[in-house]
Amino acid sequence: MADVFDAFADSNRRAILELVATKPHTTAAINKSLKLSETALEKHLKVLVKADLLTVATKGKTKTYSLNRVGFAEAAKWFAKFGSTFVVGQADALGENIANLLTSASGWLEAKFGSKINLDFDPEEVGRELGKKLSDVKADATEKIAEVKVKVKKK
Repeated sequence: MADVFDAFADSNRRAILELVATKPHTTAAINKSLKLSETALEKHLKVLVKADLLTVATKGKTKTYSLNRVGFAEAAKWFAKFGSTFVVGQADALGENIANLLTSASGWLEAKFGSKINLDFDPEEVGRELGKKLSDVKADATEKIAEVKVKVKKK
């Protein structure tokens, strides 16, 4: 299998993928939409097939291309490596934002009513706890996804 990300790197190949994502297309239909030379189109299609992003079905002289989940699954695995870091960072930021919001709300209420508002909780602690809970949920979801076995039908 060719490198999926090399295949994604070209804007013409991304346009082909977007086109074929809606429904399978013949070479002629793809060319009608993208208006590439036959040589360039064939080159791009070969790269996408080699990267397992497209499958090709041949009937006589007509080739029909459709999306292939194999290549996309490889890309998804790679992105998943970074997903947990991103989600944990987002959860921490959300927790911090909530803590800031609660602190601001408390200050606003104190100014509005002219008396001290006693929060029965520490806004920063609430934010940290929320961040932890979100991280735990993400970890559980990742574990469950790993347990699911997806069968990819190769043509």
